[in-house]
Amino acid sequence: MSGSVAIVDMSAADADEAFVRTLRDTGFAVLRDAPLSPERLGRMSRDWLAFFAGEDKWNYLAHEVPSGNTSGYIPPDVSETAVGHDIKDLKEFFHIVPGTSMPEALQGDARDHLRDAFALGRQLLQWLDDHCGEVLPDTLRGALADSLSAEDSLLRVLHYPPLKGDEPAGAVRAAAHEDINLLTLLPVSEEPGLEVLKKNGEWEAVPGQAGDIVINAGDMLQEATGGYFPSTSHRVINPPSADANRSRVAIPYFMAPRLDLALSPRYTAGSYLKERLDLLAR
Repeated sequence: MSGSVAIVDMSAADADEAFVRTLRDTGFAVLRDAPLSPERLGRMSRDWLAFFAGEDKWNYLAHEVPSGNTSGYIPPDVSETAVGHDIKDLKEFFHIVPGTSMPEALQGDARDHLRDAFALGRQLLQWLDDHCGEVLPDTLRGALADSLSAEDSLLRVLHYPPLKGDEPAGAVRAAAHEDINLLTLLPVSEEPGLEVLKKNGEWEAVPGQAGDIVINAGDMLQEATGGYFPSTSHRVINPPSADANRSRVAIPYFMAPRLDLALSPRYTAGSYLKERLDLLAR
């Protein structure tokens, strides 16, 4: 990441070129005036925060689905440990894929958000293909948007609980990591904390305001483009002590292609995913 993450106005005539440029330069982009309802996102954050605060979540414990994704609730004690780290992140989350069981009151907004997020993902992938198709392998050139799979993509509703003061030394909300998929679509959270790593080794807060959408390139896109689009390390830092009692909710959508699709001569999307998940399990 050489420069700062740029904010791209999706209503601008050159939005596609501006998006490709910042994603190429930094691995990240922030979309303003994106076609996702801020009202719905605000409502989802509030409703899911109430879900995580209750006991009903234990009725939806996660299980594996045929794609290899998990579906349902993942509590803090079995949450992720980022590759290269030995302390679990301070978070709990809920995975949503087609057919996921969840409380009825949460279903409508989740379904509508998935529909709109998938459409936005296809648009962004089409922009990449339109402007940088030459860096894609034959299996993807001209078909990057069509490769996006609703079944193999994953919506994650994340809850970073308030800090109690008894957390393990060095534990953070999300340790430095890269995403596995093609693109991640992340509505800007009401609470700060998301940072990206610049090439000079400095961490920088991702810009944005309520209603903006953060997009970052994942490892699959980096693999498919021979590094043309970098998968940039990012993290979520703990809040300052004055805000330690505040929760943080994030709703990333991890957009993935069909698992049988060849990303490169070395990997299909499925074999790449398995390799990365095996690393996370160690």
